[in-house]
Amino acid sequence: MNNRFSVNDLIYRANKRRSDSGESIKAQDYGEILDKLQRLIAKNHSAELAQVLYSEEAEEKLKDLIMRYLNSEQLVAKNLNNISELVDAVYYDMAGMGLLSPYLKDGDVEEININGFSGIWVLYKDKKVRLNEIFTNSEACSNIVRKMSRFGNVILDGSKPIGDSFIARGIRMSGAITPCVDQDSGAIASIRKQKPSYITRENLIEWDTATAEELDFLTLCVNNGVSVAIAGATGSGKTADMGYILSCVSLDRRIVTIEDTRELSLAQFDENGMMINDVIHLLTKEEPNPISMLDLLKLSLRLHPQILVPAEMRGKEALTVQEAGRTGHTIVSTLHANSARTAYDRILTMCLEAGTSLSEERLLKNIVEAFPIMLFKMQLPDMSRKYMEIFEAKGVQNGEVIGNTLFKYVVDHYERDESGKITKVVGVHKRLGCISSTLAERLLIGGVPKKEIQRFAEGGTQ
Repeated sequence: MNNRFSVNDLIYRANKRRSDSGESIKAQDYGEILDKLQRLIAKNHSAELAQVLYSEEAEEKLKDLIMRYLNSEQLVAKNLNNISELVDAVYYDMAGMGLLSPYLKDGDVEEININGFSGIWVLYKDKKVRLNEIFTNSEACSNIVRKMSRFGNVILDGSKPIGDSFIARGIRMSGAITPCVDQDSGAIASIRKQKPSYITRENLIEWDTATAEELDFLTLCVNNGVSVAIAGATGSGKTADMGYILSCVSLDRRIVTIEDTRELSLAQFDENGMMINDVIHLLTKEEPNPISMLDLLKLSLRLHPQILVPAEMRGKEALTVQEAGRTGHTIVSTLHANSARTAYDRILTMCLEAGTSLSEERLLKNIVEAFPIMLFKMQLPDMSRKYMEIFEAKGVQNGEVIGNTLFKYVVDHYERDESGKITKVVGVHKRLGCISSTLAERLLIGGVPKKEIQRFAEGGTQ
């Protein structure tokens, strides 16, 4: 520690002398001090805590905070006379990730799964690897999972043994400790790294995730008042694609995003650090005093967004989302579903959770009106991710969504290794259909030139 901490060291030594002489200050065990500081800093400074993995400056800020709280709370540790040693110990226990650190910092790692102290898997873009390294015991595993949750101001303990949090911007984690996990395992966690800001048009085309024509169509829709939902399973890359599509929006269009943890970074700045686009990022909040996505949706509608981005629809907020989509707001959102068509049924189920007097058929028609375009994305057996289908919904008939598949990825065959494991999926992206006259007219009213509309209204094969 450098000389600027000398005054704090003097204060700590004075408090230590007072505790040794039996005055009002009482020395505590290191574990008690660590627990109190973790709670204070997680509650009041989660942003600083979440940056320490990537910034030396953030490391110094966190150490400053630890120093300040030690003295302001008059915390004195038994058997530690030097505040610098105490600060370093607390910092390591709060921010150090042990054997996970290199994988958290590795840009090629997409996911880390902890199945207990002796089972850790790391997922890359094209492979899944079980680590030979393990935690020393179940307690060490539990401590790391608790620590990671604190980065997002979530405390896992006996009263709340499960939770969703974040470690840093774009790194989400979900974890559980005892009693929801066997005591011999210690804890479980799934850590997902999302970096949509690094996803480019060139990436998506090079990886054969999508074609240039598909990307052009999606960005054309979002820029001109046509809502798009992205459906797929966990890990299919929905958030990354949403980030790319929104990065193509005109700078003057007002965007409001709502997320549980911050993954979208849409703000753009000039050389002077001035924001040049019109973007608001909102985050939900957990207990105490929770702020739900539904709360923020209601706020967002008063902020006059042109594009509203509820990052993921999971429950009754879907009813408000579809209402917003039918009243002049362009919506870009994601959801879990197994195909483009079944995504509409999934949204219907979520809307029904909110309670409504509308019949299911009427509500399904409203959902189709709100989301005319549905993108279905999937991670295939060779770990590649593809736009499997871009579907235009046209209406509802006999309780079923009817429409037209505009683009589809068609699998031809699989290549396998000697053990029979699929190593490559061989297929091709195909243009199958044309947009409807209704959608063409909507794009024309939105300001799209006829020549550009004709590009998607002609040339498909029915």
